[in-house]
Amino acid sequence: MIIYDLQCARDHKFEGWFKSREEYDRENQAKRLSCPLCGNSQITLLPAGGHVSVKERTANYDNQKKMVKAFSEYVEKNFDNVGADFAKEALKMHFEEVDHRNILGTMTDGEEKELQEEGVQYVKVPVRKLSS
Repeated sequence: MIIYDLQCARDHKFEGWFKSREEYDRENQAKRLSCPLCGNSQITLLPAGGHVSVKERTANYDNQKKMVKAFSEYVEKNFDNVGADFAKEALKMHFEEVDHRNILGTMTDGEEKELQEEGVQYVKVPVRKLSS
């Protein structure tokens, strides 16, 4: 199964699960894909994030570890970790009940859907520790 990031003509972003790229192409050309938020059937494939496979430890691997560490340190210093209250805090900021600030945390699939429906802007960042 391949998971693609998709976007409708109204800029709603969502995921689609397909057996292959060819299946995605067939479904999209036949207009059998539609946005789960608005029903729009003008769907485009978003660029995929990069993935790196490292067979052995190299200078490149060490540089990747440094970049991940630097990013993690930046987030730790500049974002307020609200834990499981992420969606609640994001909605408060969206509706201007509290001042805007950088936050990070977790949310359930239901909370994510609610944020999308309300038009709340956020970025999902996978968190993973690299081994030494």
